[in-house]
Amino acid sequence: MNGPRSLAVAAAATGTLAVAACGSIGAPTAAGAGGASSLAASASQRPSGRAAAAGACSPSALKISLDSAAAGVAAGSSYVPLEFANVSASPCTLLSYPGVTFASGSGGPAIGPPAIQQDTAAAQAVVLAPGQLAHSWLQIAAAANYPAASCHPVTAQGLLISLTSGAPPSFLADSVPACAQLPAGSAILSVFPVRAGQPQRGTVP
Repeated sequence: MNGPRSLAVAAAATGTLAVAACGSIGAPTAAGAGGASSLAASASQRPSGRAAAAGACSPSALKISLDSAAAGVAAGSSYVPLEFANVSASPCTLLSYPGVTFASGSGGPAIGPPAIQQDTAAAQAVVLAPGQLAHSWLQIAAAANYPAASCHPVTAQGLLISLTSGAPPSFLADSVPACAQLPAGSAILSVFPVRAGQPQRGTVP
């Protein structure tokens, strides 16, 4: 990707993930994602140099939130950034992608497959000093884009966010329409690479 694009349709933030309007455009597909869909793929991209020296961020080192003020809609999908704040006293490293999955609650179970990783050519680890922020955009296709018979629509109660393959996931409560099952090659949830700082308002990745 060559940088963020302006939102085709701006939307006022509602404080929830469910900001996408129903549309006729298809959701992103796994074939077009350009990368693996699991956290294991992220964990395999080991940081080097300064990133390796900082060590991986643990869940206790970060405050994770949804930056609803930057949320918007475009082309049948909602876009909302995850924000990561280092609340520890030491620098730490965020791997190139968080693992993100819809969930029925803080203890699970997960709903559907993990988010598809987008824009893998731009993926890189980010070192966060104490107090610094980073973000990762989520793209959530409207569940209504899919026939109910293939989507098996459900309401997710939030997101499970995984930082490393060995750490327990963090749960972000927020109701959003989701699909319990999708046709092969389809994806309702996508994640973009971690970037330092806050997201740029009025854009999508």
